[in-house]
Amino acid sequence: MSDATAPTDKRSPPWRNPYVIGFVVGAVVLTVLPFIQRLSLKAPPPITSVGQFALTDETGKPFSSADLKGKVWIANFFFARCPSICPKMQSETAKILPHVEDLGDDEGESPVVLVSITVDPENDTPEVLAAYANKLQAPAGRWKFLTGDRELIKEVAVKRFLLGMGDKEAVGGDVYDIVHSGKLALVDQNGDVRGYWDVDEGGRSAIISAARLLAKHGPNP
Repeated sequence: MSDATAPTDKRSPPWRNPYVIGFVVGAVVLTVLPFIQRLSLKAPPPITSVGQFALTDETGKPFSSADLKGKVWIANFFFARCPSICPKMQSETAKILPHVEDLGDDEGESPVVLVSITVDPENDTPEVLAAYANKLQAPAGRWKFLTGDRELIKEVAVKRFLLGMGDKEAVGGDVYDIVHSGKLALVDQNGDVRGYWDVDEGGRSAIISAARLLAKHGPNP
């Protein structure tokens, strides 16, 4: 009588195990996904160049375009006594900073800076801007407030940023308004404007993403 036939091992090879397949596929996806995302992400192309300018900051010190060289900056135009769009615009602009804090180096130097330029330099002296910045709890060095020659500021706003800036108009009593843009402008490390966004949630999200991309990968990502 012959021995009984030995039982056949019917286990599937490891490469046919769905759990193994899932693990391998997951590992591959996690490896290549950053490269795929990197290829698909593009910063908006340059629109216009801000060029050189020399103004004065909220501390009373000279501040020029050279101080922003190599930085990604988000600019807006405002004035301290603005009765219309400025209060909301600036409070919403402040919400950007927490989303770029992790980009700073060990010394606290941030590659992304906020820059607010007054359209009412006759009244917005450095002292007024310092008080305005303090009211907003703007971190020194990471949010600059600039004033200077009115004609230069108008040139920067209209001819370089391609945004509007009007004259002072009375709106009742001692209250006046100056027509200016409520947009945020993103400027790259070379001083080129890369886009304009509203200060609503969608606009902030878009400008934060673009600013982070430029800060991490340079002006030609």
